Amino acid sequence: MNIANNRQIIKRSGLVTRQDSDAAAANLPRIGDGNTGGKPFLVPIALIHESPYQSYPINPKKVEDLAENLKKNPLSSPIVLRRRRNDGELELIAGRHRLAAYRLLDRLEIEATLRSLDDDEAERLVFYDNLLGPELTDFQKYLGFAQRKKSKGLNQEKLAEEAGVSQGTVSRIMSFDGLPESVMAELARVPNAIGMNSASEFVALAKNNEALAIQAIKAIEAGSMNQKSAMEWMKNGGKEKEKVTRNGINSVIKSGKKNYAKMALSSNRMTIVFSDDKSAMDNWKKIEEMLKETSEQAKKENAD
Repeated sequence: MNIANNRQIIKRSGLVTRQDSDAAAANLPRIGDGNTGGKPFLVPIALIHESPYQSYPINPKKVEDLAENLKKNPLSSPIVLRRRRNDGELELIAGRHRLAAYRLLDRLEIEATLRSLDDDEAERLVFYDNLLGPELTDFQKYLGFAQRKKSKGLNQEKLAEEAGVSQGTVSRIMSFDGLPESVMAELARVPNAIGMNSASEFVALAKNNEALAIQAIKAIEAGSMNQKSAMEWMKNGGKEKEKVTRNGINSVIKSGKKNYAKMALSSNRMTIVFSDDKSAMDNWKKIEEMLKETSEQAKKENAD
């Protein structure tokens, strides 16, 4: 394969024939270990390793949408790779969803650029590139910060400075610190269950009862509870609060085809609207007697 033909392949999108792709991939060793000056090259997807620094899962819906788009359109921007220092293997830095879309389409190669990065630079680029993205939950941000804290021994002030966010934001995110391992694993599975503003209280409740915290996360995932109700449920020892009031009850009493009265109940307030004054007067005494009777009954029950 001559250099001129190889350059033509390099300039194409990832939508190339297998024959051309294989030919271009055969020239991969020529790129060396350094940067490629921002120029893309074709690389066999099978050679690409996932980054160990990712703290959140791939979004399947986003992958499907990208794959549908890439059936008809070229890749808008190449993925970013680096060569690992320990073995020289290619590691993904940016473009997880693009790569996953190519795999879904059974593509053999993808356009990429190569960056010369050590482990610390790779970790920083992977995490901070996604830090402010809408897909990253508070807990996933915590996992990234916790990883940086552990690997580099950084305090919250340094983490905030490095990330370019306020120390208060980092402090709230790091409120997930101290979660029991079992609860941490469950929250990693459902990372959107608890936000940073409730993290500190959730950690305290989880330390007191791990099993209850795991149940709460599962209930939020199932949709039977939201974050607020789950926290209240945990505070109450896993028991539902007794509902002493019923809100928003409405009833219509008919007399033949006509409305006789409309009743409404909201908390401790009941209203009855009759169709005419006479009906209201006719029922006044009856309602009064009924209330006196139930009042006496309640008095006896309280005495017992």
